[in-house]
Amino acid sequence: MKNRKHGEGSVSFDNTRKKWRAAFYDADDKRHYKRFDDEKSAREYLIEQINDVNKGSFIAPSKLTVGEWAIEFLETYKRNSVKATTYAHYLDQARHLSEIADILLQDVTARQVNLLYVDLQNRLSLHTIHKTHKFLSSIFKKAYETELIKKNIMTTIPAPKYEKKEIEIFTREEIEAILEICKNHLVLNKRYPMFLLAVTTGMRLGEVLGLRWCDVDFKHMEVSIKYTLSYLAGRGIQLTSPKTKTAIRKISIPIETAVELKRLKSEVVDMNIDQSTLCFRTKNGTPLYPRNTDRAWRDLLRCANVPYRKFHALRHTHATELLAAGVPIIEVSRRLGHSKISHTLELYGHAIKGYDKGIADKISNIYSIPK
Repeated sequence: MKNRKHGEGSVSFDNTRKKWRAAFYDADDKRHYKRFDDEKSAREYLIEQINDVNKGSFIAPSKLTVGEWAIEFLETYKRNSVKATTYAHYLDQARHLSEIADILLQDVTARQVNLLYVDLQNRLSLHTIHKTHKFLSSIFKKAYETELIKKNIMTTIPAPKYEKKEIEIFTREEIEAILEICKNHLVLNKRYPMFLLAVTTGMRLGEVLGLRWCDVDFKHMEVSIKYTLSYLAGRGIQLTSPKTKTAIRKISIPIETAVELKRLKSEVVDMNIDQSTLCFRTKNGTPLYPRNTDRAWRDLLRCANVPYRKFHALRHTHATELLAAGVPIIEVSRRLGHSKISHTLELYGHAIKGYDKGIADKISNIYSIPK
C-alpha cells in the first residue's frame, strides 16, 4: 500500500457506518479523518484541511469541549495567579456556560454563544451576562493563542449591552443619623467603631474586617491596609492580601475615629503578642462574617429610618464628599486604593465641585483672541 505524506488525502465511503470519510496526513505524517453524511461535505473539509497543512496553519482535531477547556483554563492560567475570591468569581462564570459546555471547543459557533446569552437573560442580570462574555472572550483568546482552535469566534460577537447603575450615596444628614443611632443603640453600639471607621476612611468591608491592631498607628493617626477578609463557599473565612498593589496603603483617620478605636482596643483581653488580633470580632473572638455584618448594617439603617443602601455606599459617599470639599482627585484615588485615577474619575468625576467654572476665562488668557 502507498505511504501517504502530508498534503495528501482521500475521500471514501465507509460501508460499515454508512458515512463518507475524509482522511489526510498532517505535517508530522499523522493520519486524521472525519466522517460526513454526504460526499460533498467530506471533500470540502478535505480540501480545507490539506490547504491548512500546506500553509502551516493546520490545527489537529480535538475532542476537548468548551466546559473542559474552561476548567483547564482556570486551573492552568488563573488558580495560582489571582486571589481566591477572584478565582471563585471565575468559577461562577464557568457555571453559566452549561448550555454550551458539552460542545466541542473547535465546533462551537457564534450563533450558539448568542443563543446562550438569550437563555441567560431569563435568569441573570445583564451585568452578569456581560461578565460571562468577558470570561468567554478570555478562554477563547487563550485557546487561539495556544493553537487549540483555528478561529476565535468571540471576536465577532459583540459584548451584551447593559447600563451601569448610578452609584448610591448617603446624604450628610443620613450619615449623621446612622452614626448617632449606632452609638446610642443598646445592641448595635458595639459596631459603632467599625461603622465609624468605614464612614471616615472609605475602606471596603473586607478591608475593615481584615484590619488588625498592629495595623493601627495611633501615634501617626493612620491605619495600614494589608489584608482583606472574605468568605468563600466551601473554604470559609479567608484573610488574604489585596488584589492590587495600590490597595495596600495607609489611610489617615480623624481624632474621633482614633478615640473610638483606642477605647475598643482597651477592652481586648486576649491580645496576641504581635498584636495581630483582628480589630473587629464576634464576642467569642472569631472573625466577623461579611454576611452577618450586612445583617447588622440593615438593622442599623432600619433603626435610623434611612433607606437601605449597600455597605459599599459608605465608600462612595466618602469619595464624593472629599471631592466636593476640594480634595485633589489623585489624593482621593490613593486613599481609596484605586489602581488607576481614571477609575476614580469615572466613578466620582461628577462630584468635583465647580470643575468647569473659570475654564472659559483661563482659555481667554491663554490665547490672544482677536476682538
